[in-house]
Amino acid sequence: MKHARVSGAWRAGQDYGDRRSSSGVLTAFVFNVCLLVLPLVSAFAVLVIGRDHLYAYEYSEAGSRAIGARVAKMNADLIQLDFDRVRQWDDLVAMELMAGDIPAARGFLLSGGQMLPSRYGGAINRASARGDAATELAALEILTPGTRGRYETTVPLLSRRAANTTAQALQAGAAAPVGDRQDFELMSRNLLAEPNTDATQFVLTGLTLGLAGDFSRAANDGASALLAASRRADYQQAFGEQMDALINRAVPIEEFRSAALASAPADEAGAFANAAAAFRAAANPQRVAQVRAALEEIGGMSEAISASAATDLVTHATALRDLPRLRLIAQAAGDRAAAAAKRLPRDGELLRAARGDLTVTRELAIALALMGLALAGLIGIVAWKGYTAGRRMFFAQIEDDDYSDRGDLVEIGASNWRPL
Repeated sequence: MKHARVSGAWRAGQDYGDRRSSSGVLTAFVFNVCLLVLPLVSAFAVLVIGRDHLYAYEYSEAGSRAIGARVAKMNADLIQLDFDRVRQWDDLVAMELMAGDIPAARGFLLSGGQMLPSRYGGAINRASARGDAATELAALEILTPGTRGRYETTVPLLSRRAANTTAQALQAGAAAPVGDRQDFELMSRNLLAEPNTDATQFVLTGLTLGLAGDFSRAANDGASALLAASRRADYQQAFGEQMDALINRAVPIEEFRSAALASAPADEAGAFANAAAAFRAAANPQRVAQVRAALEEIGGMSEAISASAATDLVTHATALRDLPRLRLIAQAAGDRAAAAAKRLPRDGELLRAARGDLTVTRELAIALALMGLALAGLIGIVAWKGYTAGRRMFFAQIEDDDYSDRGDLVEIGASNWRPL
């Protein structure tokens, strides 16, 4: 009997098509649901955080120590060469003393633990556990005699100032406005005659005079620091545009001009009484409150360190949202921030020293939980599909090897069978 050459083989098996099809449909449905839910819930979480101001830059003792250490490390990076770091540190302190910038001089002195080699910085770091007053005294021991003498003569030591904290607090008075009534009247006449005149200082002057409601000491200090920063070459243009837009929306100049010219002749419209009434009429209370809040952030920097340090810090802001971060840096790092703000490049590095805290509310917790479930579902489905595909390929390879070892199967049919 002669057999034809094997042209095909039959293998036993079961039909899993229906079960695999239903399972695949269910998996695809769950995957698409997770893929849709994840971005929606993420957007809702971001909306809740922004709406309720849940991510805030608030002062805390533990956070202040961490921020102070980061700022001191940034000051250390100002010394580019490791050769004779003590001399370079001493020179930085001496230069600030010669410039009359007491906060910056003290800031470099207090940063000595990070700026100096370990054999010198170790003593300063050990003293830092007892506070800035002890840190200052330990760092003074390392300065050269000339710089140390000039520092002790020029700078009020923290150890001495601590005893007079109460007296200094009682000496705080109202800040002087950025302009007086005569300045306001002069600027109002210029605006009425030349509508294209920059109105930022005019609006700030009117606000600090209380023409649109009470203005706090911090807001007055912030207005002064803002005007000083805006005149500097390193003032960030993007921040300036946002701040000017916010201020000009608080008191629209066209509305001010219309109100002033409607209530008095053109030659008398700029008089203080008439201009003040027009200013009040044009002021938008909600916008004024936003301007006051922004200026109080800057005023907080001035209160924490000094007016000059606040001016330096404002030049590091690239947007309005940077003001709370800079205020926290000033409150936490103090004089160290004054030194860093003066010397560091305006590239956003100083802003990275501040990190806010997230307050989790019930809505945010639900959103985060749904985000976690959706993300876990996506990862789980992708992992399961990868596992089943790999498992199927593995057993298919074993089955192919098993049949290849058993020899050839003979296909018998009527077409290839012949009787003897």
